[in-house]
Amino acid sequence: MVDLLIRNGRLSDGTRDVGVAVDHGRIVDIGVGLDLPASRALDAGDGLIIPGFVESHMHLDIALMNDPERPGRPAPFRLPVELNRAMEARRLAFTREDIEDRATRALALATRHGVTALRAQCHVDATVGLKHLESLLRVREAVRDHVTVQIVAFPQQGLVDQPATLDLFREAFRLGADAMGCASNLDPRVTDNTGVRRHIEIALALAIEHDVDLDTHADMGLPTDVTLDDLEVVYLAQRAREVGYEGRVTAGHVCALDSAEPAVAEAAIAQISEARISVISQPDLYRLGRTDTRGVRRGLTRVKQLLAGGVNVAFASNNVRDAFRPLGNLNLLEEGLILAYGAHMDTVAELEALLRMCTENAARALRLDHYGLAVGNLADLVVLDAPTPSAALVDQAEKRFVLKTGRLIAGQG
Repeated sequence: MVDLLIRNGRLSDGTRDVGVAVDHGRIVDIGVGLDLPASRALDAGDGLIIPGFVESHMHLDIALMNDPERPGRPAPFRLPVELNRAMEARRLAFTREDIEDRATRALALATRHGVTALRAQCHVDATVGLKHLESLLRVREAVRDHVTVQIVAFPQQGLVDQPATLDLFREAFRLGADAMGCASNLDPRVTDNTGVRRHIEIALALAIEHDVDLDTHADMGLPTDVTLDDLEVVYLAQRAREVGYEGRVTAGHVCALDSAEPAVAEAAIAQISEARISVISQPDLYRLGRTDTRGVRRGLTRVKQLLAGGVNVAFASNNVRDAFRPLGNLNLLEEGLILAYGAHMDTVAELEALLRMCTENAARALRLDHYGLAVGNLADLVVLDAPTPSAALVDQAEKRFVLKTGRLIAGQG
């Protein structure tokens, strides 16, 4: 007898009447008309069975700071530099209890929407020390049965010429951080391309020193006349190959790639693919292009071209009801629909690709073990009230069941 049997489901390839058997937290059988003795059975109602959603890039320690039920909601959108100043000022008031409460509520929201794994950016710097990290470590332990959380030590105040800050990062990894962050755009000592590369080198050296993945914010602006040498992601690709870090680097945003001439973009994508860098798009339609008075830019990377070039591309929520974006529900079907509009992805094949981007591709970016709808993998699964992947996005399908290692943790069913 198995622990759980899901009956009457569909697969993404259209196969119907599919059963999935789960025992001791893992998938032990998948098949049409599968009927095994089980301690518990769930009827998928002819709904789509997929692996759990993976939120591959979001700022968990500052999430929900603008929740309308709480005071201190910021003014409407300001220029990015003003948003950064507002963030710096407001985070000084954060307590450990506040961080833990908001992070826990955010993860509950994510779980409700079928997220079973999440990578969280977390401030580490001289001003807040390790307060944010220690708070998220406690939350990670508390929710471990509901969602897998990876924590990125994120350099909110930079890395260049800050030896004391580097020791903070070393302590962060000793405590249990999972990945090294990189964000040259926030480094106050970075004023030119040489500074950008110094920031990247310091972050990469720390990642190598502690044998962790490098998770970067790259090419976040919308410049003009972009060359290969201007693109952070190209430098990352070159260095990843040189130090043997292929497949261990993620590049979030990469918006400047969209500003490059087609030939430059094509050459950059070839290098990104060769270095096996995962690109994680955030639908930055909210923030970027605000000062454009004509030909308003969308603030997205070249999602379709990257996919066509063999790059592992995912998308993520990034900011959820915080100082940088007052919107967001940690609902990757919702973010996927926004990206479908912004990236002009409207064919059935492209919509199907979007669903893979926030499941399989995101899991690959996070290098999750034993992930996916296959025998032997962890039973981190979602049953959607939809017949196909494209319908799931277009209809914004309800999550009928959400399972973490075979345990029912959320869902409308």
